[in-house]
Amino acid sequence: MATWEKFAALFGDFYNIFVALTAHSMFTVSCLSFAWSSSVLPKLLESQDSPLQKPITANESDLIGAIFYIGAAIGPLCFISVVNKLGRKKVLAIISLIPPIAYGILIFAKSVTLYIVCRTFLGIYVGAAFSIQPVYLAEVLAMEERAFLMSFVTLFSFIGVFTAFTVGHFIPVVHFNGLIAVLSTIVLILVTFGFPDSPYYVIQHENNRKMMVLLKKLRTRRVNVNEEFEEIQNRAACETEDSWLQIFCTKDNIKALISATIPLLLQSSCGVIFLMNYNQLIFMQTSITISSHYCSIIVVSLTFSTTFLAPILLKRKKITPGTLLMCCLLGVGVCNIIMSLYFFYGRHISYLSWLPLMVLVCSVLIYNCGLDPIPWMILGNSYPVSISAVGTAVSISIFELSVFPTMFLFHKVNMSYLFLFSSICCALGIVYVKFVVGPSEELIFEKITRNFKF
Repeated sequence: MATWEKFAALFGDFYNIFVALTAHSMFTVSCLSFAWSSSVLPKLLESQDSPLQKPITANESDLIGAIFYIGAAIGPLCFISVVNKLGRKKVLAIISLIPPIAYGILIFAKSVTLYIVCRTFLGIYVGAAFSIQPVYLAEVLAMEERAFLMSFVTLFSFIGVFTAFTVGHFIPVVHFNGLIAVLSTIVLILVTFGFPDSPYYVIQHENNRKMMVLLKKLRTRRVNVNEEFEEIQNRAACETEDSWLQIFCTKDNIKALISATIPLLLQSSCGVIFLMNYNQLIFMQTSITISSHYCSIIVVSLTFSTTFLAPILLKRKKITPGTLLMCCLLGVGVCNIIMSLYFFYGRHISYLSWLPLMVLVCSVLIYNCGLDPIPWMILGNSYPVSISAVGTAVSISIFELSVFPTMFLFHKVNMSYLFLFSSICCALGIVYVKFVVGPSEELIFEKITRNFKF
């Protein structure tokens, strides 16, 4: 008996819930790594509570924060062909080795070089996890429970970010790295021994009998397994094992790449991502009287309050996805202009000290209403089945790579220019959504909005 079958027998009818929540825990580790820089870099820039022998420079800080996204851009492309050969479950187990090793090294690291190397590999892990985990869950979970169980990803991601901003500040860097190492080790063990292979992998590399056995164990409450068996057979026949260059072979594939990737680029260039990475460092450059780390906690805590607003609005058809996206771009763009003007003219004006906290809270809340979820929804519905794995990996790689310049230039460019650049990108995004996405937005989201149950 395989180890995953023992887990299935242990959890019974709740086994799918176990698989879904454990898979989402990978996103908790990913988002901990994503937001790690906001809590740790301020400590590394100072001698107090730094495990390094001396404070790092501003350039080293930018490199440690930005190199993560180079790794994240490489990650999805590294595993395109490997996924087809080994299966998504085995690849998830392999990449889950990276966080325990990386954070284990960081516990004892005394040099900037080790921090840079570990952050690069953690980026590879996050990029690969983002492109493989959602597809694995979609293949393993039954249709009737898929939307509900996969929706928990937002909660688990938020837990990771919130933990980084709260726990990461109040405990030493070494203990924080150790905490993530222990958590990621637990996730590694559960993924390796508790996850089954994807039904799609089994039907392609094993035989129909094993596929049927797997489905019966995964679908304990499903009445007709034969129906899903035929559906998986038909879909598996459409999948290809071509390289990522396949995405550029036809005009239709290129159109799909553009339509899937540009919304992600709007998300990466709107300014909120570098705000979440360097939240505390941004507040340290303002004249606000509240401590910078408490400002960071306030901003992150309030982001969760608007998480479910976008799907509710889309389901009830109170607003179209394109219109919601334009409203979010407009709101975030205005916030960026205000912040740009503040760093230009108002940083030393005492009665404006409250402005950064209020504006950045508004920016993150508006972003969360639509600019966060909608681009990923578009990504999931842009590519045909035959190139979905390749296309998704390429789009995510481009998205992650686009974050690098802003992160790397954080200490090298006046803060006002960074916010001004983000506001210009928001304005260009409004034009794009209005004249390109607008006519087809209902078709793009018809399938998505049907799946939300409120």
